[in-house]
Amino acid sequence: MNLSQLKPAEQRSLLDLVLLAMYADGHLASAEDERIHRLLTALGHVTEYGRAQEYDAAVSRLSRPTSTAEGLRTRAVELASGLPTREQRRWVQATLDELVTSDRHVSLAENELLSAIREALER
Repeated sequence: MNLSQLKPAEQRSLLDLVLLAMYADGHLASAEDERIHRLLTALGHVTEYGRAQEYDAAVSRLSRPTSTAEGLRTRAVELASGLPTREQRRWVQATLDELVTSDRHVSLAENELLSAIREALER
């Protein structure tokens, strides 16, 4: 899937879902950090400054509505519904599965979040 051709709102949804999954366990592994930088590059943010700027913007978008477990799940479902095509939804699911297992530990919080996202993506 060519991520740089997605509409800006779809790019934000993809990035935000990945960030939610990445931080669901409260621990950022280096493999997860590398994955998010590859994603940002694929989205067209080729400079370190551009990637940092987009990353910070995503963290800001997610900070308030995700301060509770329920808020986190609600926001994830909203973001998943912003992905209109089956291809996008499959890509997000595969990426999230890869990301969450990249540190070789899937926490209960990550598992619950992934279940909620998977359910929303299948709708």
